[in-house]
Amino acid sequence: MRKVLAILCILMITASFGIDELFITVKVMDYDQRTGTIKAVGVSGPCKGYKMNLLSKPGMDASKLLNRDVSVMIDSSKCQDGGTYRIKWSEKP
Repeated sequence: MRKVLAILCILMITASFGIDELFITVKVMDYDQRTGTIKAVGVSGPCKGYKMNLLSKPGMDASKLLNRDVSVMIDSSKCQDGGTYRIKWSEKP
């Protein structure tokens, strides 16, 4: 009985620490200040070559990032061409 409880506890703890973030580098192509949407293309990692929309963090001035390569952490564990993702972290402009 104790072995079963121990295994269940380990499985519950493991499942609660699932990774739902991806650290990628993108080239910022365009920024819509009204909606806070950044149009970008992946330049490294699993998103290389994919076009995507990134939703900027509140207070983030993405206009300084235009035509630059920027490292960001997004709220997904995978990329899709044309996908929209929320930025969880980005390097300082």
